[in-house]
Amino acid sequence: MRSIFNRFRRREATSTSLQSNPAAGAEGHAHDEPPAPDSLGERKSSSKHWGPRAAAYANQFARRSTDVTRPSSDAHRSPTSNGKIKPAGLKQPLLVLRRSVFASWINLLLFLVPVGIAAHPAKFPDIATFIINFFAIIPLAKLLGYATEQLALHLGEALGGLLNATFGNAVELLVGILALVKGEIDIVQTSLVGSILSNLLLVGGCCFFFGGVKNNEQIFNAHAAQSYGSLLAMAILSALLPAAYNSLNAKDTELKSGTLTLSHVTAIFLLIIYIAYLFFQLKTHANLFSAVPLEERREAARKPPKNSSREALPAATHVDAVSSEEAAAESARDITVATTPAHSMTGDHTSTAELVHNNADESTQPKEQAAEMAVVEEAEEEEEEEEEEIELTILASIALLAIVTGLTGVCAEFLVSSIDGLTTQWNLSTSFVGMILLPIVGNAAEHVTAVTVAIRNKMDLALGVAVGSSIQIALFVLPFLCILGWIIGQPMTIYFSPFTTVVLFVTVLLVNYIIGDGRTNWLEGLVLIIAYIIIGVAYFLYPKNVDTSSSSLN
Repeated sequence: MRSIFNRFRRREATSTSLQSNPAAGAEGHAHDEPPAPDSLGERKSSSKHWGPRAAAYANQFARRSTDVTRPSSDAHRSPTSNGKIKPAGLKQPLLVLRRSVFASWINLLLFLVPVGIAAHPAKFPDIATFIINFFAIIPLAKLLGYATEQLALHLGEALGGLLNATFGNAVELLVGILALVKGEIDIVQTSLVGSILSNLLLVGGCCFFFGGVKNNEQIFNAHAAQSYGSLLAMAILSALLPAAYNSLNAKDTELKSGTLTLSHVTAIFLLIIYIAYLFFQLKTHANLFSAVPLEERREAARKPPKNSSREALPAATHVDAVSSEEAAAESARDITVATTPAHSMTGDHTSTAELVHNNADESTQPKEQAAEMAVVEEAEEEEEEEEEEIELTILASIALLAIVTGLTGVCAEFLVSSIDGLTTQWNLSTSFVGMILLPIVGNAAEHVTAVTVAIRNKMDLALGVAVGSSIQIALFVLPFLCILGWIIGQPMTIYFSPFTTVVLFVTVLLVNYIIGDGRTNWLEGLVLIIAYIIIGVAYFLYPKNVDTSSSSLN
């Protein structure tokens, strides 16, 4: 919406300059443009002179300029001479706050941040501390994403991609580090697996469902989807091997030592694969991850008419029906000409010519209207799909990233500290808290973003948010925490309980089936959402005294 307002203001400035100097405008367009239409009817008729594309843009501009005196809601963006906004720096703290803090309704929850920080020193109950910090981290996660994106725009594609890889799941990373230092390995593992499940099933399912409700069918890059599927399969392989290894009939000491070693080696190679994936996506094969052209997406999203019985016919039958209709029209025309009076055939040929000409105009009028409507839709889509603009300077982006990261770390610390009291007082299992509740915190902001772009028929971007975030956790965050546990002496492994391993395997299998063909609809999204609900019920009923991870390897 901001880019639309900026473009509107630029067009207003152009029209104002032309009105102040009409001679210059008339001199530049006297030979190639008709006079400006004064009414809606003349505006529609001008398409015969300008063509449907120019007429569509003229109509669109006329609709927007009905009230040129209205104030712009985005005047604080300070556009430069080339039409782009001027980045806000540290010397403009109010402008930085306006573009970051006041840019989304989710940030209304920021008032809970000081309350959550004060909850632990004030000795609030564990349940109250958990709930307050739970909702306080949601806007902080969104601000983390905004600051990371702004800094990535300054650093370029390669360093920006690496930065997004590091801070893309900063909440999960911070919660995992704090829980790992405290020895809460169950929380670390279940929260990471829960984030993968939440991104694939809940976020991805909502994108497919709500996007499919508005659009008939949505398409995305099948090559990118296949790459995502192979990386997810590699992540599943790394989880299946430790589980299979622990099923061997051997001594417990040998199994524990072998599981730790296998997890450490696997984590190193997973990090290598993730670095190679970034290089593959950003450098060598960036063309494979490009979005589907707009025209193809619009064609797939167009809903068929309700009475589409003719479209359901086979191709040959449809062609025959069209041919028979054309033959009937020709016969009717011949009969009309044959029954015309003699004086009109000999002395007055004008009436017959005008009749044929009018029939031709009437037959082409719906086509012209359809073309004009298509051009209007294309213009609106082009305005929505504009490049991201740099809104903050590099120093302001670094400062915002540092402040938000610090606040997130403090809230995450108190959140993790209150989990034990929460599970005791509410009689919940640690698996349910880590698998269902904690992932909602880290994925809330990107959940809203992914669903929004999916409704706008930008499924490539939505898929990159949902599936790409899961790949980031499986190939970067999880192995990084495994190696960190190796360094600080915590038995963090990639070994999960058989139940969790089966759930993870079936989830990845289901998602690969859905995204493999590069097309999706609302039914497939509903399947993913219901699958996540069933898994949530299973973990809600999960026994409290069952080991879910490698915490028994101490």
